[in-house]
Parts: sequence; C-alpha cells; structure tokens
Amino acid sequence: MVVSLVNKDKLPEVVKISMESSPYFQLACSNNAYRVVMPGVPAPVRIRFTPGKGKDYSHKLICTTARERIVVPIQAIGAPAILEFPDQLDFSECPVKQSSQKTLLVRNVSNRAARYQLSTQSPFSVVPATGTVGAGDTVQVTVGFHALMTGDYSGSLCCNTGEESSLTELHAEAVELNIGLSTNFVAVETTFISMSNHKTMFIENRSNVTAHFQWKAFPTEEGENREKRRQCRFLRPWSEKSQENLTEEETSESEMGSCEDHTARLSNTVLAEIAKVQQDPMLFSDDIFFIEPVEGEIGPNSSAEIKVTFKPTEALEYRSVAYCNISGCESRLPLRLRGHGKGPLVELNCRTLNLGNVSVNTPHVREVQLVNLGAIDAPFTYISSNANVGFCFKFAPKEGIIAPGGTQTIQVSFGATVLGTFEEEFQFSVAGSPRPAILTIKGSVTGPTSLSDTIKLNLEDISSGSPNTKTCCLTDTSPVFHDGLWRKNCFPNLQIQPSTLEFVGGTEEVRSLEMTNCSPLLAKYHWSLCSDSQADKLGYVHLCPLLGALLPGALFVLGREQSCWPRI
Repeated sequence: MVVSLVNKDKLPEVVKISMESSPYFQLACSNNAYRVVMPGVPAPVRIRFTPGKGKDYSHKLICTTARERIVVPIQAIGAPAILEFPDQLDFSECPVKQSSQKTLLVRNVSNRAARYQLSTQSPFSVVPATGTVGAGDTVQVTVGFHALMTGDYSGSLCCNTGEESSLTELHAEAVELNIGLSTNFVAVETTFISMSNHKTMFIENRSNVTAHFQWKAFPTEEGENREKRRQCRFLRPWSEKSQENLTEEETSESEMGSCEDHTARLSNTVLAEIAKVQQDPMLFSDDIFFIEPVEGEIGPNSSAEIKVTFKPTEALEYRSVAYCNISGCESRLPLRLRGHGKGPLVELNCRTLNLGNVSVNTPHVREVQLVNLGAIDAPFTYISSNANVGFCFKFAPKEGIIAPGGTQTIQVSFGATVLGTFEEEFQFSVAGSPRPAILTIKGSVTGPTSLSDTIKLNLEDISSGSPNTKTCCLTDTSPVFHDGLWRKNCFPNLQIQPSTLEFVGGTEEVRSLEMTNCSPLLAKYHWSLCSDSQADKLGYVHLCPLLGALLPGALFVLGREQSCWPRI
C-alpha cells in the first residue's frame, strides 16, 4: 500500500512519519523517520499489510510537520460474508388452515462469520429469524406456510447480513382436503329430565394427510374475535372502577404513613385476565348438549367417532349448533343438534269421579290413584281450589314423590253444605311436567227427608172451649242426623209436644208428635213445617187461625209438596 505526501507550499517541508506498532501494518521505511518533501513533488510512503484472517482491519499513519499533525486512517476490508440461499422455494399444494413447512440448509461460503436477519410476509413465516453462522458452517432455517383461505400465494424470503441482502421467491397453493361430517344434523331421542341420552356421528378423513379438528362455538374466526373484544371491553370498566377505589385506599394509606403500589397490582391482574381471554380457543360449550372429544386428530383415510350427549333440565325442545373447525377445510362445518326434554309422566287411574247423589253435611270418602308411568321420580303437589264447592273437598296427601312405575293413593273427602249439582276440576302439579294431572269430580247434593209423604191428623172430636189432644207420627227417611224444633211463643192456644225431635238418620224411625188445641173459640188452623237443610232442623214456618165452624170429621193433612215443604 502506498500513501503519497504532496507539499502544496512554496518551501520545502520536513515531515516526521510514524505509526504505532501493529502485527498487521508496518512502514517500509524506519519508524519515526524524517523526510524532506519538496514543493509540488509527491513523496511516496510505503505501508506493508499482513492480514491474519478474513476480517476487517484498521490503523493510523501519523505525519508531523513544524506547523501541524496529520492523521491518516488506514482500513482493510475483508471479504464479505456470503450465505448460500436458493433462488426460489415452492411449497406446491398445501392443505388450507394447516401448517406446512420446508427446511432450508443455509451455508456460509465466505471465510468469515456472518450475522443474518430473515424476514418474510404472511401467510409465510421463517424461524429462526436471526442468528450467526461461522465461516464454512451451515444452519437449518424452517420456512412455514399457513393459509386460512384457498388460493395461490407468493412472497419472498429476504436475508440481510448487514453487508449484502438476498431474496428467495416463495410460492404455494392452499387447497381443501376431502374431509367432512357423516351427518350435519343430530336428533337425540326424547329424554327424561335429569337423565341423559347420546348419539354418535363421525368425522371422515378421506385424504392422505392427518387432520386436526376442534368443535367451536362460533361459525367464523371473526365472530370469535368480536366476542373476545366484547369480553375485554367488559373488563375495562371494572378496571376503571377498581382504580378509583384503589386510589382512595392509597390516599388513606399515605396519610397513615404506608403506601403500597396497588395500581401496578391491579394493572397486572387486568392484563392477566385480558391475556386469558385472548388465549381462549372458544371451544363449544353448552349446558344441555355435550360433545366428546371436543378436539383431536384424524389419521389419513380414517374417521373419528364423535359422541353427542343430551342432558335436558326442563320439559322443552332444545336446539343448538356446533361448528367443526377442521384443518384442510376452509369453512367450519355446522352440526345442528336437537333434543326433547320430557318431564315426569303422571296420570290418574280415573280422570272423572262421579259421586252420584249425596246428602248434605254427609261425609263421603273416595280414593283415586296417581300413577307414575315415567322413568324418573315424580314430585307432585295438590293445587288448592276454592271455586264453587271446591272448598268442600279435602285431599290427602297433598304432596309427595312417586317412584318410577309406582302409584300414590289420594284420599278424597267431601262434606257438602250447599244443595245442587256440581262439577269441579282439581289439579295436581308435577315438578318438571308442563301439564298438571286433572281430576274431574261431579255429583248432586240433596237435603234431608224427615217426614213421610203423607200424615193425616183426625180432629173430628175437637170441641170449642175444651182442650183436646191428638197424636201424629213422623217417619224419618233421611240418611243424616237432624232435629225438629217447634216454637211455643207464636200460638199459645196450640201446644206441640215434644218441642224438639232428634233423628239419627238412615234408620227410618217413627216419632210421635202431640198437638193440643186450647182455643176457647172455634178455629181452623193451617201451618207448615219446613226442612232447613242448611241447619239440619225441622220447624213450621206459617200458622194462620181462621174463624169458622170446624166440621166434624175434618182432617189436617201433612204432605210433601214440590217445594219440599211438609204441610199440616
């Protein structure tokens, strides 16, 4: 190497030439030598360079005159590092939504170490992205391709060593594999609530590539991302509110002489929750339908069995959709699920109970049975009814649990206080069943029949002015207990003994009734006896004395009229 010194002055210059000691750079002349440089005449200075390795070297040549000191930098650039890359890389056909990789063996063909940095564009990737390769050494670089949609893709792999860069053209085509579901609709058989039922289907892989599948809750990846953003937005208001509370706590702690960094702790907590949301694979999850396995792999030319389990909680029709995300299929495959939940099946052994004719205030007891025709326990409860004559009925037991295939006897007690016909509906609700068991009870309530149809009272020997007594007989034809009552204060001239008659009911017993006429005048009496079915009493309701002669042989007749009032 030669360095020329040029004197641009008009007078000769004395120059001292020197260089620090170096194993790579030496002066051809002696070090610290003086030379006279004439004006306009170049003075060559020879420098000997002896490199040790293929690398960069640097040194300094110092030229000193009486007026100045000149430093001349010396640099020796070694040969550049050269990495050997192919001009192009073709992936050919690759399954869509599945990672495909190719490995490159990169060699450093230079005599110096090379630091490299690799970069590419999506859907291509490269690892490792940075590194160092020694002189003559090799390194493996993996180039990946993962496309979410079918089609042709191209890109470039750029390698930069700091001294030079190179490009490798990348090409790939994303295609769909022959993979599908054996069915896109699964209807599970009707299932009793609290029990489970299942059905199987298959994912069929008719390709030569192993496929990975996941059952997802959303039909697209965009839908998943929207849900993740929504959940993250839900965390931020909570974070802001908690930040306000923690600020107040920190202020209080500062006044007390201690302060902890709550804000940092809160921030880390929120960031951890957000990271958890972002990493959530959003797999299919449902409270009624369950899919097993929820993810897995399917080998070439084989199938994976999928079990769909249905567990209803109410007697309803359930519908849901699960989406199968399969590598090799561009779109997620929908699987529609349907199932019917069935509650306890309880029926009455008779839906209509006819009581026929019943007497008022007479207790009647009948029995019906609730039958559990289902496969699960049936908790039942009687629903009270006060409509019409519903309050006259009592049911026992009012609640209980009927085992599968079992029966429960219900005792129905009826005590009517109202006359007439009736028809009532009574309900037993069954937990889990949308419809109750309904029992219809009908019948007719009649009053007591205390007197015989006709009673004749012969008063032909009664004379005016002298007391006279006659006896009549009453026959009880009522099945219920009741009594007869005669009021004494209405007609003092007519005495009736006894004042009260009691009838046991159902015995058709005969009771005597004495009537004494104490009137000083001739009179004709008309009065009526009534059956008070509400109070179970028998008494007269009307008495009217009429002036006039009482003919011998006259009769007082006690008979039954249509209005059920006995008349004497």
